[in-house]
Amino acid sequence: MNMRKPQTLSEVIIIGGSYSGMSAAMTLGRALRKVVLIDAGKPCNRFAPHAHNLLGSDGIAPAQLHATARAQLKLYSTIELIEDNAISFKKDKALFTVTTKKGAEFMAENLLLATGLKDSLPNIPGLLDCWGKSAIHCPYCHGFEFKGGQTGILAASNEALHMINMLMQWTSNLTIFTVEGFSFNPAALDFIHQHKIRLITEKVTGLQHQAGNLEAVTIRDVSGKLGSIPLKALYVMPPIRQALEQQAALGYNLTPSGHIEVDEAGRTATKGLYAAGDNCNRFRSLAQAMASGITAGAMINYDLINKQRPLPKM
Repeated sequence: MNMRKPQTLSEVIIIGGSYSGMSAAMTLGRALRKVVLIDAGKPCNRFAPHAHNLLGSDGIAPAQLHATARAQLKLYSTIELIEDNAISFKKDKALFTVTTKKGAEFMAENLLLATGLKDSLPNIPGLLDCWGKSAIHCPYCHGFEFKGGQTGILAASNEALHMINMLMQWTSNLTIFTVEGFSFNPAALDFIHQHKIRLITEKVTGLQHQAGNLEAVTIRDVSGKLGSIPLKALYVMPPIRQALEQQAALGYNLTPSGHIEVDEAGRTATKGLYAAGDNCNRFRSLAQAMASGITAGAMINYDLINKQRPLPKM
């Protein structure tokens, strides 16, 4: 006998309970909206020991920040927190239906994707151990802590020149490494040589570290000779992809950079579908994610109000 899946009807379903999702949930909860937030409990900054450039909480441990935010959400009776994975999505004329890994079904007229991005890190031994600690991607999040220190950047395209130019604001002790198979074009090389930046074209074979704290990058030249370059920090700009890939089911559009296309309110091309946070914004930071979530939550409430009580033409 087929058991009927338990179903919950709410006004808004939020997928993703990191900082954009939680900010949207709080905004909607404070507007007395019935919200279901589904999250598997793996925020993208869980690898970092500290969160920075967050006014009022600079240097806080991400786990502490996350736990405090969750506890605050639980004070709002209209917010339901579900620890689960959303695995399938369906949209009919009026409702979105979300099915979870545990077999529950949730339905709502409005769906907010706050699902973030996944970084496709290169397969370099030691990189994952250092990720978020000393192998980093954002100077505004981590640059101050490594200011003036031995800093590297792993370049995979000529676009890396933008980050190279930026990093010189934080340190003059900069070394560029290139991924296997990539070479800078002549204009980029001229810039690098003009600013006397060290360029290493030998293959990067690993990161030497102590508990994720980088000590050196190991390299191997074409003859097989090994070497190492002392470093305290390595910037990596890995390719990104959507953490939740449901474009076919939900009908949203992607930008050329791979982000969900939204308007200034967080609306996508699909009616009732919104996005917030890293999945639709190229600037990745906690403060931006929170602001994006607040905006999306407020605009969902605004759209609901205008649907429930449309104003006359004036």
